[in-house]
Amino acid sequence: MFSKDKVKSLLTRFKADKRGNVAIMFGLTVVPMLIAAGCAIDIARAHIVQTRLQAALDAGALATAAAVGLTEQERIEKGKITFAANYPSENLGTPSVPSFVIDDGLVVASVDANLPTTIMQLAGISELDVSTSTEITVPSLKNGEVVMVLDYSGSMNSKGKYQAMRDASINLVETLTEDGENEDVKFGLVPFSHHVYTTLPKKYVAGQNGGGNWTGCTYDRKAPHNTQDSTPDSSDDETKWGITVSDPHNAWGCNGYVARSLVVRPLTDDHQGTIDQLEDMRPYAWTNIALGMAFGWHLLSPNAPYAEGTSYSDDEVVKAMVLLTDGRQTQKSWGPGGSRSVADGEENLEIMCERIKDQGVLVITVAFDLQDQATEDRLKQCATGDEYFYIADDNAELATSFEGITKQLAKAVFISK
Repeated sequence: MFSKDKVKSLLTRFKADKRGNVAIMFGLTVVPMLIAAGCAIDIARAHIVQTRLQAALDAGALATAAAVGLTEQERIEKGKITFAANYPSENLGTPSVPSFVIDDGLVVASVDANLPTTIMQLAGISELDVSTSTEITVPSLKNGEVVMVLDYSGSMNSKGKYQAMRDASINLVETLTEDGENEDVKFGLVPFSHHVYTTLPKKYVAGQNGGGNWTGCTYDRKAPHNTQDSTPDSSDDETKWGITVSDPHNAWGCNGYVARSLVVRPLTDDHQGTIDQLEDMRPYAWTNIALGMAFGWHLLSPNAPYAEGTSYSDDEVVKAMVLLTDGRQTQKSWGPGGSRSVADGEENLEIMCERIKDQGVLVITVAFDLQDQATEDRLKQCATGDEYFYIADDNAELATSFEGITKQLAKAVFISK
């Protein structure tokens, strides 16, 4: 038991001891420090909500704008249903019922969401309000020309990859065309492996004479024509397709392309026909990315041999190409001075990507289960921007990637602000 004098002595010593000041100061500052940290965390969470909210609202507004065959109330209800499907309940935040207003050729949409805070509650802030809006033009104000350049080499047979690509591509067509009703968007298909199988006027195929068409497999044109969208000179075989070469891959004959429906499909608004071909196509043979890209460009080009592409200068038309591959270039291509190598094919792809983008074409690329860093880097550089390059390591990620691609194409065609 302490005496009175002993207690007094201890209190005097405690008062003089400054070592506790640090603990006292820390105690005074720890709460503000925690609140500041909590603000950063909650603001980051609010940014996630904002991003997801915007994507869901864009999807809902697009559905409202595209459903031109329904009544105004039915279109608005379709927008709300689409928004809800794209903002599932497990997402952060609790959104309000979105507003969709159809007026003067526009769909004006807005939505709010409440986000309960975490540490910010210590400062008396229990929730954050997040809001976003968008405007979308009605589909008739824009046209779209979309070519899908898809890798159907033999490696796509593994792990259900071509089936995942097929399903994702069909979903893209159905969504952008509102289940086939929107004829303002046209689709083309370039299924490629080591050849491309197509129909061309005879005057554009080396060694062919007379009028009419030629149908069969072809390699690329000779350099530099294989990195251009120019029309072949009918009097000069060096500018044409179909130059014959000695190649062990020729053992994989053209009949295999026909049996697997691997046929170039020019731009068309026959959406059911496009879907039917996607359903039928099967993988075959080797990989020639550069050749697939070249034919995709020609489908979009206003120049012959294909006649469906509109002028590059037409502001009412959005031109886009989706390029997907699961492997590196394995097929030789023509290069400068008559050279022919895989490296020439890789360089040709790089040249074409820049020239296609220079024409105002939106280029979207997908590296699907791709185990080659150089090709992955090349695809990333090929895309219009980093946000238009996708890496999908498995089938589920491919489906998610195509959902993003669908929204990007929808924005390019329909969203004005």
